[in-house]
Amino acid sequence: MNKNIDKLTSPEISNLWSHYIRETMGTCVINYMLKITQDPEIIKVFQNAQKLGQNHLNKLEELFNKEDFPVPKGFNEKDVNLEAPPLFTELFCLNYIHTMSMYAAQSYSLAFTLSLRQEIRDFYYQCNINTMNLYNESLAILEKKDLLDKPPLYSTPDKIKFITTIDYATGVYLVINER
Repeated sequence: MNKNIDKLTSPEISNLWSHYIRETMGTCVINYMLKITQDPEIIKVFQNAQKLGQNHLNKLEELFNKEDFPVPKGFNEKDVNLEAPPLFTELFCLNYIHTMSMYAAQSYSLAFTLSLRQEIRDFYYQCNINTMNLYNESLAILEKKDLLDKPPLYSTPDKIKFITTIDYATGVYLVINER
């Protein structure tokens, strides 16, 4: 096998390093939110996120060690005060995990497409599946509790219309120039 293919590429290193830092930060936030949350359904989502994060961190550390690449110094228990009084509502916590799962899915998808090595692609593939499941789980609770902020609806047109003149834009232009 070609030695250059065996080496981590710069996008792989960058993504692995960034994801390690994000996972350690996420673990701190999740641990705190677990401490302040009382709702059993929300606790279950955070316990699942905590388990996924730890699994991701273990795999990342394994990849770094295999490559003799120094494991980044991420966030840890010293970076969060688990004894602090609640700073957030449970609704905020649920929305946080839901929103973070959206961003994570995008990040993992991009990392997957930028990775050449099969084991790195396998890792990000599994991260995507995990994150999509977490997204579905948080979305289901938001819907069940009637807390989901839905985007605006769009009325469906009854037929296709083509623009044949610029009258629609001229009015805007004239209004702007009349001031």
